[in-house]
Amino acid sequence: MESTKRKLPVDIQSFEELRKQNYVYVDKTDFAWHIVNDRRVTFLSRPRRFGKSLLTDTIQCYLEGKKELFNGLKINDLETEWPKRQVFKFDFSGKATAEAMRNCIEETIADYEEIYGRNETSKNLDRRMLDLMAAAYEQTGHQVGVLFDEYDAPLQSNLYNDDEFKKLQDVYRSFFPIFKTGDKYLKCLFLTGITKFTQLSLFSVLNNIGILSAKPDFDTVCGITKQELIDNFRPEIQRLAENEGVSFEDALKMLKQKYDGYNFSKKLNGVYNPFSVINSLSDGELKNYWASSGHSKMLNDMLVHHFDLKNLALENLAISGDTLENSDVSRDNVTLFLYQTGYLTIKGYSSGVYFLDVPNQEVRYTLYKIVLPNAVQQQFSSVDSTVSLMKVSLCNGNVPKAMKYLQQLVSQTPYATKGQKDYEDRFRFILDNAFYLCGFQVEEEKQMSNGTIDLVAENQNMILIFELKLESNGGLEAAKRQLLDRNYAAAYSASEKPIHQIAIEFSLNKHGITAWEEV
Repeated sequence: MESTKRKLPVDIQSFEELRKQNYVYVDKTDFAWHIVNDRRVTFLSRPRRFGKSLLTDTIQCYLEGKKELFNGLKINDLETEWPKRQVFKFDFSGKATAEAMRNCIEETIADYEEIYGRNETSKNLDRRMLDLMAAAYEQTGHQVGVLFDEYDAPLQSNLYNDDEFKKLQDVYRSFFPIFKTGDKYLKCLFLTGITKFTQLSLFSVLNNIGILSAKPDFDTVCGITKQELIDNFRPEIQRLAENEGVSFEDALKMLKQKYDGYNFSKKLNGVYNPFSVINSLSDGELKNYWASSGHSKMLNDMLVHHFDLKNLALENLAISGDTLENSDVSRDNVTLFLYQTGYLTIKGYSSGVYFLDVPNQEVRYTLYKIVLPNAVQQQFSSVDSTVSLMKVSLCNGNVPKAMKYLQQLVSQTPYATKGQKDYEDRFRFILDNAFYLCGFQVEEEKQMSNGTIDLVAENQNMILIFELKLESNGGLEAAKRQLLDRNYAAAYSASEKPIHQIAIEFSLNKHGITAWEEV
């Protein structure tokens, strides 16, 4: 069976390789045509691992007139001439300093000067770029394309490094205005990135720039829709279904819960994370691929500087349309950052307000895995080890042992400077994260007919009901009494799973769980 497997484009960023090597391809070429022909200058932001580099390479192949690569694709209904244009492509991924970025620009320009020559009187990078555009235009008779992949990567690396960030701003501001000066040579200038930094002057100098990030017509330009998934990957979905021992329809539901849920406009035309779902179908498994592919340094920096449970509630967060569509990522706007980097997505829109939430199970797992070490102020390796041991104990049905590891995990929870209520929120937040990472579905403050349960954690094997009380608010005895008096377990009596009701006492002064008991 392995020898007959189709070739899926796992981490393939070259459109030419994808087509020539007969990889399965979800046709986005009509979007490429519109990006080139509808506006001269355009910008698209999407989270990492969302197909931006492949889209950029597709645009390059189209601009270069490589018609043979596009046989049978949607773009053939739109393009009739196929001129061969010169394309200048810059890739800033992995560039973490102003010097590295400047060197990247220098080396890229020098490579193209091997083709078109160099005017020795032009000393600055921007003038050399203008010379290249003019020379290409004169020699080919066609306007050129200029592509910037991951234009914001250096800025992401230095959001909290004021000196380096300013140096980067100087590089951007000295180089990009040349594209307005040389716009007569320009057919298409296309930029991709994760975040938008308009204060660079990049967006103000290029004042006719079309920002596609929240445009309904482009909300599926990157990512895979449900119909595209079914149309292009039916054999692989069937293979996953067989591996999981479920029906085709149930396999689709599992893929949806794990990798779907992204929306990039008010129209809510949802897409799957392409990197994750293609990896899953290639492997025939449901794993957390986004988590293992590396996470943004900016998120860790923001959590260190601005750990705020109010901003990290992650449920039904509201943000104005103007802020989401037009504002820059900044140090203080954690919500906007989480949206632009893909940890949150649009789940609703009303009266000029967007409502954000976590897209899917994979992202929630990834986010919690990053957030939890910050919440408990421990090293990631220590938290990962403790949670893993807690998970094994729960899988073996050993609740007392799992509780021992939970106590260990929260033993250094710092006192919240904003007071008791903030500490209680932080403590509940930590438990929520920990049980989610152990594979449980978690509900906080679940409303019941006989009261409100502090926290319920449920997986395929058990149901855990927690009542939490501060030591100064009755502690363990008050928590036990509430569980017994209100009999929360009765609401789950129809379930065949074992039900554990656990009273927990925690302390402001002793930093963590001071006592617990199952009732």
